[in-house]
Amino acid sequence: MEVINFTRAECRNCYKCVRNCPVKAIRIKEGQAEIVLERCITCGTCLIKCPQNAKTVKSDMDKVNDILGKNEKVAVSLAPSFAGIFSSFNPENFMSRLKELGFKDIFPTSQGAILIAKAYANIYNDKSRKVIISSACPAANYLVQKYYPELINYLVPVVSPMIAHGMYLKRVRGYSKVIFIGPCLAKKMEAMEFKEIIDAVITFDELKKLMGLKELIEETYFSENDDEEENEEISIKTGAALYPIPGETVKTFSPFIKERWRREITVHGLDDLGEVFEEIKKGKLKDVFIEANACRGGCSSGPATGDKKKDRFMKLGKIREYAGRLKDKFQFENKNEELDMKAITREFTVLTVSKKIPSEEEIRNILRQIGKYSERDELNCGTCGYDSCREKAIAVYNGMAEIYMCIPYMRTRAESISELIIESTPNAIVVVDKNLQIQEYNPAAEKMFKKTKKEIIGMPLDYIFNDDDFRFVAELKENIIAKKVKLPEYNLVTLQSIYFLHGHDLIIGIISDITKQEEDRKRNLEIKKKTIETTQQVIEKQMRVAQEIASVLGETTAETKVLLNRIKSILKEELPDE
Repeated sequence: MEVINFTRAECRNCYKCVRNCPVKAIRIKEGQAEIVLERCITCGTCLIKCPQNAKTVKSDMDKVNDILGKNEKVAVSLAPSFAGIFSSFNPENFMSRLKELGFKDIFPTSQGAILIAKAYANIYNDKSRKVIISSACPAANYLVQKYYPELINYLVPVVSPMIAHGMYLKRVRGYSKVIFIGPCLAKKMEAMEFKEIIDAVITFDELKKLMGLKELIEETYFSENDDEEENEEISIKTGAALYPIPGETVKTFSPFIKERWRREITVHGLDDLGEVFEEIKKGKLKDVFIEANACRGGCSSGPATGDKKKDRFMKLGKIREYAGRLKDKFQFENKNEELDMKAITREFTVLTVSKKIPSEEEIRNILRQIGKYSERDELNCGTCGYDSCREKAIAVYNGMAEIYMCIPYMRTRAESISELIIESTPNAIVVVDKNLQIQEYNPAAEKMFKKTKKEIIGMPLDYIFNDDDFRFVAELKENIIAKKVKLPEYNLVTLQSIYFLHGHDLIIGIISDITKQEEDRKRNLEIKKKTIETTQQVIEKQMRVAQEIASVLGETTAETKVLLNRIKSILKEELPDE
């Protein structure tokens, strides 16, 4: 089950997450980033680096609310790095706030570090082990399990302080539920592996939201001047509170070390972890204890602190200050409280990451599709998120990247298409700056205004024609669309569209020569006018003819009627009985 991923609607082709992912566990599909669980080590780097804050994180808050709503005995395992993250609270106030939220019984996860101290010391004392890598950081463990499987036997085969503490709270103290609160996303994944031990994980980021904290407004910083009685009120008393600080792990189990014969190397940050693991693979490091932490600056710089500010050294200082206030109880008062060594022992298994290896020809075919025909064409700029063009081609082959993620190629392609359009369009294109000095001038403009680009670039626009409309657009930032403008000095009639390019302070004019169309339009108007006049003349002539014919017909008809009536009368006189 995935712990982190990206919000599809917010991811916008920036590839910053791919660039920063130490194991390239992010697939780009249809321009969107998505995390491939099989490859992910849950370090959370991508979510910290994402400029769009396009993250989704698996939340246990519903589960926590359900647990707190039942009548069960619930314990909280609190990571000591809280002192650096919630530095505006003194510990007493912070514990009070947690209890107000329903977290009644709160214990330091550093107790878990004490529980595994002897086991660590036993591994350290074993001189047959030439290399030892601490296993308290789950993200560092996943890095070994997935990407350095040949080093898996170097991991200390002991559970983390969180898991040991959960075992103690359940098996010794009798709590039915354990909730871990800390700065780490990988702890959510680790808790899934040990779901019978840890019931829910809340990050500091989630806790801040639960507490309604947008900004920490209390300024009651704790200091070494606090009196002893106030220290006694703090329920957390342990000598392992420095565990989240780089370089302090050994101090937790050093009382059990027989001889400090190993070189102790503190490595924090995934880039440095990769380097030290490579040196171990090559056999360059021996007789060493590697304190491995995925986060630079240790747990106080975890990805789920809800704190965008770095302030790494301030946080570490606050954790040291907090640890210095506590009673130094390295061992538990009752030895029966210690866990059995077998209970805290664990095995690490190889987690296989599938990756297909393309042939050289297959790599070249992919590269050719983005205009890279030889090694000279491979810029290896890294903007796609991969260190080299070949790495990106392999990612394409494995379905982790899209072929056109190459920004230089896409830019060159876009520029060539844009240049082709500008160079071939019959419209004159003139680009000026806010001072109306000519910055760009295409071949059609050269032809239209009878001046070459070389002699016109940098000149004021009114050098070639009246600049009133361009000045209007520059001052008011309002576009002019399809305005007919006469340029009598060139015997031209033009149609001009002038645009203000926001963010660039440039004005672009697209000028079409419509002189011929205007001449044709005038000619057509003359033809129409003459046609109308001719038509009117024909109508008038026809009307006169009709009137004349009607007049003649009228006279003839009257005379005929008189004659016929006369004949009728004569005939009547001649018929006797009529």
